Amino acid sequence: MKRPPMFALRSLPRALMMFVVALALLGGLGSGLARLGFQMDALSQSWILVHGPLMIGGFMGTLICLERAVALASRYRWSMVVPVINAIGAAALLIADDVVVAKILLTGGSLGLVVLFGLMLKLHPSRDMRIMAAGALCWLVGNLLWLGGQPVYQVVHLWTAFLILTIIGERLELSRVRRLSQRKEKALELLTAIYLSGVVFTIFHLDMGIRWLGVGAVLMAIWLFRYDIARRTVLQAGLPRYIASCLLAGYAWLAFGGILAIWKGAVIAGPDYAVVLHAFLLGFVFSMIFGHAPIILPALTNLKLNYTPVFYGHLLLLHGALIYRTYGNLAMNHVARQQGALLNVISILLFVSVTIFMIVKSNCVHVPQAPHDFVAR
Repeated sequence: MKRPPMFALRSLPRALMMFVVALALLGGLGSGLARLGFQMDALSQSWILVHGPLMIGGFMGTLICLERAVALASRYRWSMVVPVINAIGAAALLIADDVVVAKILLTGGSLGLVVLFGLMLKLHPSRDMRIMAAGALCWLVGNLLWLGGQPVYQVVHLWTAFLILTIIGERLELSRVRRLSQRKEKALELLTAIYLSGVVFTIFHLDMGIRWLGVGAVLMAIWLFRYDIARRTVLQAGLPRYIASCLLAGYAWLAFGGILAIWKGAVIAGPDYAVVLHAFLLGFVFSMIFGHAPIILPALTNLKLNYTPVFYGHLLLLHGALIYRTYGNLAMNHVARQQGALLNVISILLFVSVTIFMIVKSNCVHVPQAPHDFVAR
């Protein structure tokens, strides 16, 4: 009996984790529509209360854990245990009746990510790594509070900070090609500290904390608009312009989300609650996901992903739908809220479909056929 190649055996856990990530995303999208009153399947209805944890901890958390573990796997082989634990936690959210089990596993995953960042800081101490490590710590604290019985609205800004600071740190790292001065880098670190202080303050005073983190979000967005390399690469063609378009649109939503946070303060449910979070999580975070996927997915899967202008389709739909959805939230127009949400889901599903299609197309091996006369000879 022929043994499977070692590469396939090593890739199996990673493939299973990506499968769980996809299920968490689908579960999060379905439960999000169910929250808005769509007639969804029984499973989506049952996941309404874990919509946020599925999207942030299950989907994004597992991806970020996997990304960091892959970066350290050559030196610390055990690092791959961290995304596995988190993926099991995401699966537990989907299949277990007792959410406590999932909370424990996701808390374990976030603790593992903090450990991984500790190792990375030891190997490469830098501002960008400190910012990303602070984001991972926010996720861990949020999970611990959630495990301790705090409601999602109390911890969701800690979870959101995990994603925002991870992206900010990565952008600082990539912006080094512009040879930024120490003063400019320190300025971003100070702005993230302002944002982070607001996030931490939400634990003690939700209203003031949200308004203060909004100030930090606006200031970070201004810095990114001014110094991020996307300002230059948007003038290029092909993939660099597409990525830059995703980034610049995301920065606009980060600033807008900050303004909304300053304006709305502590809202724990309803349209005002959704409009702030979706500005950050859909407008900023998902725009970053759309932009970074052609770079990150090949690194995680060892598969090619070639660029196509079709990528602009789901990007434009994401932002157009979110603008319409934001109007619905602010104007208390429930129909616009529903339609915008549905179009947002379609944009994400379109992104997934186009990405999978391009991965398959990019990795097809075409064996050239020899000419007939050559074969005859």
